Amino acid sequence: MFLYVVRRIVLAIPVLLGILFATFALARLIPGDPCHATLGEKATAQACDAFIIRYGLDQPIPVQFGIYLRDVTKGNLGDSLRFGQPVTKLIAQRLPVTIELAFTALIFSTIIGMVMGIISAYWRNSPVDVITMIIANLGVSVPIFVLGLLLAYTFAVTLKGTPFALPPSGRLTAGINVPSLAEAWGLTSLSGAPRVMLDFISQMYIINGLLTLNWVLVGDAIKHLILPTLALGTIPLSVTARMTRSSLLEVLGLDYMRTARAKGLNERLIIFRHALRNAMLPVSTVIGLSLGGLLSGAVLTETIFGFSGVGKTLFDAISSRDYTVVQAFTLVIAVVFVTINLIVDVSYAYLDPRIRYD
Repeated sequence: MFLYVVRRIVLAIPVLLGILFATFALARLIPGDPCHATLGEKATAQACDAFIIRYGLDQPIPVQFGIYLRDVTKGNLGDSLRFGQPVTKLIAQRLPVTIELAFTALIFSTIIGMVMGIISAYWRNSPVDVITMIIANLGVSVPIFVLGLLLAYTFAVTLKGTPFALPPSGRLTAGINVPSLAEAWGLTSLSGAPRVMLDFISQMYIINGLLTLNWVLVGDAIKHLILPTLALGTIPLSVTARMTRSSLLEVLGLDYMRTARAKGLNERLIIFRHALRNAMLPVSTVIGLSLGGLLSGAVLTETIFGFSGVGKTLFDAISSRDYTVVQAFTLVIAVVFVTINLIVDVSYAYLDPRIRYD
């Protein structure tokens, strides 16, 4: 197992380099000038010449890429052309937003999707099965921007003034205090990596509220996350439900399932103790890929509901030709995908003891 993990990590290095170079080259080959996009009306010829020289944009792309790789190996992802601050600071501010949204959407889609899939497989070819799969097909067919706007209109406009009303945008209600964990725990003198980690976790408001026992913060953060979670998690939910149903039905048709029934075992016991674990192999793959997609940044969801996360930041960076931000966030997304795929592969050995990686 250990050697397998090491091999996968080593093989991931050329993959990450390829993704990084492709992004690096495409960002510079697409039409548009970062100087004019950044400086706007102040983009005179002299200012643009100084801008290009300052950021090394006058060098050939391979030379620029070599310089960038040298800086990355030193832990320096560069400065944002648009904001003039280190990209690592932007990542520390925006990534927690997407992580919080992605994991709430994943928990929602996994639990509800698997329950729907199990119910559909248990009562296969019944009206319950048909209704469940119709809901799943609708969920995977409705675009996020349509569903998000419908949810915002329904719960923020139509149900306004009722107990069911929900906020249509933002992460918190104005006026709610969000102390950092360092302040709440009296660790303001802390510095270095521990302080960076505390500040990073502080940006995830639900975890912040739970760790500081700030229940007002927890409740308000959850309230603001409901609509984005529904919009973002509906498609993964539908895919999980359909995959759970098909995988479970395939396992239930195997010989050892017929043997279990012949022995007089209860159908529910057969499903939950014997069939579900074997049916989880393809489902776990779908869940892992869904998490990678969610963490890579939901541009539409974050834009509709006013979340300044990875997706919206990446979209704004592409629009303004902010090369360093595009490269850094793409690298983070690629690392997330590679890591999640590795975790999913390793989980196969637990789900199916016959699998060995030695």
